[in-house]
Amino acid sequence: MLNHQTELKNCLEAIEAKLNWGPSSGWTHQDFLRLSDQVLEETGQSLSYVTLKRVWGKVNYESKPTTNTLDVLAQFLGHESWRQYAGTINQQQQQVVSKPKSFEINWNRWGQFAAIGGAIVILLLLFPSLENEPQFNPDDFHFSSATVRSVGLPNSVIFDIDATKSPFDSVEVQQSWDSRLRKRLPKGQKQHTSIYFYPGYFQAKLLIGGNVVKEHDIHIMSEGWFAAVAKEPVPVYFEADELRAGGKLQLTQEALAEKGIKMQPQAPISRIGISQDFEQLKTDNFFYRARLQHTYSEGSVACQQTFAYILAEGGILKIPLVNPGCVSAASFRLMQYFWPGDQHDLSAFGVDFSETVELEIEAVRGQVTVRINGAVAGQSPGQVPDRFIRALDFRFEGLLELEEVYLGGREGEWVLAEDFE
Repeated sequence: MLNHQTELKNCLEAIEAKLNWGPSSGWTHQDFLRLSDQVLEETGQSLSYVTLKRVWGKVNYESKPTTNTLDVLAQFLGHESWRQYAGTINQQQQQVVSKPKSFEINWNRWGQFAAIGGAIVILLLLFPSLENEPQFNPDDFHFSSATVRSVGLPNSVIFDIDATKSPFDSVEVQQSWDSRLRKRLPKGQKQHTSIYFYPGYFQAKLLIGGNVVKEHDIHIMSEGWFAAVAKEPVPVYFEADELRAGGKLQLTQEALAEKGIKMQPQAPISRIGISQDFEQLKTDNFFYRARLQHTYSEGSVACQQTFAYILAEGGILKIPLVNPGCVSAASFRLMQYFWPGDQHDLSAFGVDFSETVELEIEAVRGQVTVRINGAVAGQSPGQVPDRFIRALDFRFEGLLELEEVYLGGREGEWVLAEDFE
């Protein structure tokens, strides 16, 4: 049985191998910022760069990592929880120990270790420690924002900034978890504006010397239902009223053709959704029902990949609906719980889109159950946290029809009741 420290060491080494950024002894401050962003993107859970530095021993900290931190690290490696991860590596260790090994010294390997150790000593002498990075007092800086429009897309956000106490000539503003959406500014600049092309819930950051010193939440709300096709640099939007017909909200091939969007050789990736305040509904107690149909399966859209999202403060629920032969490429998430299709059996999420599919998600006291056409497809192994629900989203390749979307505290008590008549 491995001890806790050995389990953690094995976990960190597995993450380093996954990232392929080289040994963590050579990681910079920017690498830990990148890792923080990547953990959020893949797990839906946030671990700050400071927490990550503590776990990797770059910052002196005597306390052990919290259970939540360990769970997120394990989920980043594709496991449900730290307990499940620790059980897996202990089982593997027992299998290794059970095999007899001959005792021999590999002198070539010892020579390699000696060379590596000498190189590490030289690097430590040549380069300053990461622990000498400057520390900042967040109270020395100001960072706030306001949206230009209360609702509607696209929307601009005006940031008010006071970073005059920065020891550097420039600072950075980042729109969300995505470090690619970062803008460098002179430290004396008092305002900055950013365009948000999609609705949802974001966490904006002010960085000085690569350090996050201030951050706050931004809720970009849509004016009712929206539809958009992903294009660079600006998505192609559709008015929801244009897409309502026959008791459905549908993105059709004719609607795309009118805006010059072709289905071949590569079909577009599109979104239909709504972002608003849902009367204090939280992820631990709610009922959701949607009836939908993917209506295109030619060429590059053979898998008919469709994902239903519930976006909350600090987490997401992501439900895949795909051609049964493509479930390996799908992934399923219920807040902190994550199941990648190449590591788990997601066959219950394979559907026949020749007919309408009914999706239901029910959360009762933190326990989440997902049903597809009345059959249980997945459940959370434990309780999900209570986070306010801020947006509903459908993301898909090709074409989609929505017949109804309902959301409430429980079945029949609807905050949102949409049948698209």
